[in-house]
Order: sequence, then C-alpha cells, then structure tokens
Amino acid sequence: MILASGNRVRLRTIGVRDLKAATAHRYTLSITEPMTDPDHARRALDQTGFWQPKAGACAIESLVEGDNGRLIGTLQFYGAGPGIHGLEIGYVLHSEDDRGKGYASEALRLFSDLLFAEHPECHRLQLIIETWNDASARLAEACGYASEGILRKAGYSSPDQPSDCFVYSRVRD
Repeated sequence: MILASGNRVRLRTIGVRDLKAATAHRYTLSITEPMTDPDHARRALDQTGFWQPKAGACAIESLVEGDNGRLIGTLQFYGAGPGIHGLEIGYVLHSEDDRGKGYASEALRLFSDLLFAEHPECHRLQLIIETWNDASARLAEACGYASEGILRKAGYSSPDQPSDCFVYSRVRD
C-alpha cells in the first residue's frame, strides 16, 4: 500500500519481498527491537504489517527512472519516550551509493507530514542523531527540524561506550 509519494521517492508498506534487504541493516526495522532475523521479521510482518497506531515502519522506494521501484531504505516511528508528548523517527538508506542524492530528505519530509496527518494528537516529532553524523544533522535541519541540544551517552554505536546525540524536533505549529 502506498503511504505517500514525491518526485524521487515513494513511501509504502513493507512487504515480504523487502525482508531480506531490510533485515540486513540493524536499524531498518527497529520499531521495538532491532530485527535482523528474517524469520522473526516475517512473523512480525504477518502479525502487524509493521504498521500500528503507535509504531510502524515503511519502505522507501526510488522513483528515479531506471530504478523500477527499488527499495533503498526504511523509515520507522515509535513513541518518543516517557514524559515526551510525541513520536520519534528513525531512518536509514541501505547503500552508501544512494546517500547525498535527496532521497532521505524527501522521504523524511513526506513521512513527517504523514505522521502529523495520521496523528492529530501528536504535536512533536523528534530525531536522535549521533553527534558524529554531520550529514544526518544537516538533513534534519533541511527538513525543518530544530536542534534542541545534546543527550550525553545516549547513542547506539557501542554498548560499552555510548555516544553523545543531538536531539532535533519538528513541532506541529
């Protein structure tokens, strides 16, 4: 099912054909936990379609001529955490070759608009971006997200040495 469409990308529900590529990337299907086991992902897909009222994931598909709807990444959303009135978004493009071409920015804009439209009670969307990830920070700002500060030792890079992360948000008004 198509969720949103732009000039370069289309957002759609995740299908069986996407599971091999999606489970190859640790954070692609991290709605409640990283889903790298294809069998576990298939069971979750069959049960929920990876789309529920308070958490979900969708495919980013290229619309660029010659790509034939190629899966290039995923977006996911989930509750932002206790005491935070909003949703958190994560995203990944699977291949380095697809980065820097405008796919992620268009996908994030479409997804943000979709979430605000589908969740009228939601007044805040947030991104948690590790401080070393300059490209992702620039992407957030280009998509209308404002930097709010740093969460110290909150990143996922290493459980032994968590990294600092920027918090970015976009609010409804």
